[in-house]
Amino acid sequence: MIIAGSSFAAMFFLRGLPENLRVLVVEKGTIQPHADQLENNILVDEDIPVDNRSGYLKRWKAHTLFGGNSNCWWACTPRFHPNDFRLNSLYGVGVDWPLGYDELEPLYGEVEQVMEVSGGGSDHILPRSTPFPYPPHAPSRTDVVLQAYSRNWFAQPTARSNGGRRAQCCVNGICDLCPVDAKFSIPNSVDLFAREGVSLLLDSEVRAVDLAGSVAKGVLVRDPKGAEHLLKGDLVALGTNAIWNAGILLRSGLQSAALGRYLHEQVAVTVLLDLGAGQRNYYGGTSITGHGYDLYDGAHRSDYGAVLMENHNAPSALRGEQGRWTERMRLKLIAEDLPVADNRVVLRDGEVVTEWGGHTDYGFKALDAAVAKLPEILPFDIEGQTVSPRLVSEDHIQGTHRMGVDPADSVVDPELKCHGVRNLLALGAGSFPTGPAANPTLTLSALSLRAGRAV
Repeated sequence: MIIAGSSFAAMFFLRGLPENLRVLVVEKGTIQPHADQLENNILVDEDIPVDNRSGYLKRWKAHTLFGGNSNCWWACTPRFHPNDFRLNSLYGVGVDWPLGYDELEPLYGEVEQVMEVSGGGSDHILPRSTPFPYPPHAPSRTDVVLQAYSRNWFAQPTARSNGGRRAQCCVNGICDLCPVDAKFSIPNSVDLFAREGVSLLLDSEVRAVDLAGSVAKGVLVRDPKGAEHLLKGDLVALGTNAIWNAGILLRSGLQSAALGRYLHEQVAVTVLLDLGAGQRNYYGGTSITGHGYDLYDGAHRSDYGAVLMENHNAPSALRGEQGRWTERMRLKLIAEDLPVADNRVVLRDGEVVTEWGGHTDYGFKALDAAVAKLPEILPFDIEGQTVSPRLVSEDHIQGTHRMGVDPADSVVDPELKCHGVRNLLALGAGSFPTGPAANPTLTLSALSLRAGRAV
């Protein structure tokens, strides 16, 4: 088995593989120890070209080093809602996934154990067969009020440590480069994936899969000097990200009408709410303490998307009035959006370019509705409200090799095998047929674990 990439998708897939396979993991970057990242205050950021036709700023984020974006993620680990998998059959929009929540639920639990996720016990809006591995972080002062007031407000599930083998979360609110390495990452948990017969090739880019008809024979790899080499293997899995996976498959000549298309992610805004006198906030145990589902599921999804609310505890924008600094909430509203075929990955002179025409009204309308409803669903006196411009990116690259049962409109099957090439897999959020409001990492990890078990 040859695996391209070394972040969540690649490594959870590796964890699921049969023990008797010899495995080579090929990583485009090098190993950058956490101490070096802190000393230099930098991660190797990859420039992803964007042909942006949307009329607003757009960027995609990817880090080229061992562990990929697990080095920089915020470690938010919600599960998808059961109805996220049935958007078309329930609400007449988007498409249904070829599998459902019940099939992923045990795998969600396994991934949470590996990541040492903290959360709110077994009492949660989403069905669970096992409790969270560790207890929730201490709630912020507004979370205490919200959890007492609403049946749809919970501690945020997170892989920012609250017990277990990693350092305790330090609540500094700079989680993209955690000062104490408290969040789960591939580098700080690599022993959970290590096994006999696995080798790691660094500083080497997988450029294409060597296809012979309906069989993958290996991969074409470019070394640091620009020379290319053919590595032979019986099975190939791509776990780079949705953009690079699509580029590799396009260079390989894989034939699929959906390949490269439906590039998507959520759309979000930040809202600052000035609270009435005496209604104080913060003092929670991690950077984001609460999740609100009041605006998530319901009949409105026929017209506009689900919105997940995050209650941010890190006081990056305190009030300016003397003695009232903490009388403020910082909510992030994250809306699902519908994938559009013309948002896509293409090759120009053999190199990857993303074509971005923008989000849809389905996502924008969801944010507008959510902002308008905040005074109705929050049990606070709100003296003022400031809404940010739409965020440039959620840093969640999804779509481009979507999952389905029909090769006419999908690239991979529910086990993430490419239609027509059964020994080639495309892992990660590129397989997502739709873009739910919840963070994608836990789901793409569970899907990858499932795909490894199916080999």
